[in-house]
Amino acid sequence: MLITVAPASTKTGRAAIRSLLTSRDAGVEIQAIYRDAARAPAEFTSLPNFTAITGDIADESSLHFQGSDVVVAITPPVFDSGDIVAMAKERSENVKSAIEKSATVNKVVLLSSIGAQYSSGVGEIKTNNIAERVFATTNVPEIIFIRCAYFMENWTVALDTLRGPEPFFFSTVTPLEWKIPMVAVGDVGAAIAAQALKRESSPSRPYVFELHGPRMYSPLDVQVAFSDALRTRVAVRPVARGDLVGFYKQVFPEDVVPEWVEMATSFLPGGVMKPGDVEEGTGVVNGKTELGDAVKNAVESLL
Repeated sequence: MLITVAPASTKTGRAAIRSLLTSRDAGVEIQAIYRDAARAPAEFTSLPNFTAITGDIADESSLHFQGSDVVVAITPPVFDSGDIVAMAKERSENVKSAIEKSATVNKVVLLSSIGAQYSSGVGEIKTNNIAERVFATTNVPEIIFIRCAYFMENWTVALDTLRGPEPFFFSTVTPLEWKIPMVAVGDVGAAIAAQALKRESSPSRPYVFELHGPRMYSPLDVQVAFSDALRTRVAVRPVARGDLVGFYKQVFPEDVVPEWVEMATSFLPGGVMKPGDVEEGTGVVNGKTELGDAVKNAVESLL
């Protein structure tokens, strides 16, 4: 079985490949698409059943899936200026077209997001909505959408504030006791691998499920996790809704800031995504990794 991951450079792409390479399924080969294949991790390239190839989901002519049995498609978050939904649509259509031209792919596993059932009110998550709509009509027998919860590792993206004598982190989730579904990236990779490798047919086409962690967590739980990992008290500084625009302007181009603000507020009190509410007909799978373990592992590898 040849499984192609496109693109492979994201955290979830690496996690999926890692899970696939450690599976006990005999005869599994992994093909990973990078814009620069030379940048594929040595932990993968050293293995005989892994191949890195050059390709770009923004360029359909560079994508070749001939011989692949399964394609794992990932819609990376868009940090650039421009119409993020249009960009996601174009890139999804590029991958879909290459899949259908291959004539060998029989399954597509798409990494999506909770809230992808909404076409408005969810900001950046709209890129997952359009990706699902594009891939839902792919001419292959099996289509699977994995709607992931908020990544636990998102809290560890900016660690500079944890390095001082009075460590702290910012929380755009408010109030601080507000609990939302979260999931570890490692569990995402394991779920992708399980769906790519399974032999039995899914109960529906597309088959859609949400992927959460063992339970819901709040920023206060994140505070405890950081404090335990660093063995010192870590403070949490809430970013009020009225301050989100200024906060995100420090990170993203100004024209996409409204999308990230809308996404951030979509799962807060009053938002369109009420924590724990799942689209009718969509099941929930729970990962095994606790928030404390995910934060500890991330802190140890990054600090």
